[in-house]
Amino acid sequence: MGFFSSPPKKIKRDDFNKSLKEIKELSDKERSYVEGVFQKPLKDGISKAELKSEIKGLERNTGDQLDSIEVKRLKEKLEKKF
Repeated sequence: MGFFSSPPKKIKRDDFNKSLKEIKELSDKERSYVEGVFQKPLKDGISKAELKSEIKGLERNTGDQLDSIEVKRLKEKLEKKF
């Protein structure tokens, strides 16, 4: 990597929210929950590494509002942005 390497691509809040709305499996309540989980990382845009970290947290948290299929769909949808 040289001096002229570009910064890592990030998903901005608007693109993130647009992607969430396209996931039909998520209810409004679940969508709000996901927005809350990602609120801090989305402040300046979320990188691929940050996205993976947050998704892993959702996968491990079996007591939250999302089931494994919804988390998988979320992951697939957002990773397409990179």
